[in-house]
Amino acid sequence: MDIQVNSLNYNFANGTIDSAQVGLYGRDATSGNYINAQIKVEQSDLAEGATFLTASMADIVAIAKKKLAADTALKDSTTTQAQ
Repeated sequence: MDIQVNSLNYNFANGTIDSAQVGLYGRDATSGNYINAQIKVEQSDLAEGATFLTASMADIVAIAKKKLAADTALKDSTTTQAQ
């Protein structure tokens, strides 16, 4: 599924950018499955020495996509759902 950016907003605290909120969307044309997510990228997610003013939008989006993949990865579970 191709994941696209539909928004990118910077969050300010005390006059400085402390995080970015990235809106991501993807839809599989064949199955109709889709994902719509808001991912928060924090200063600690950026490369060492980078700030939101020096990091490119592409870098911030790449970080958000990696966080989305980690957040939605299937995790082992010791419980099962009743059917």
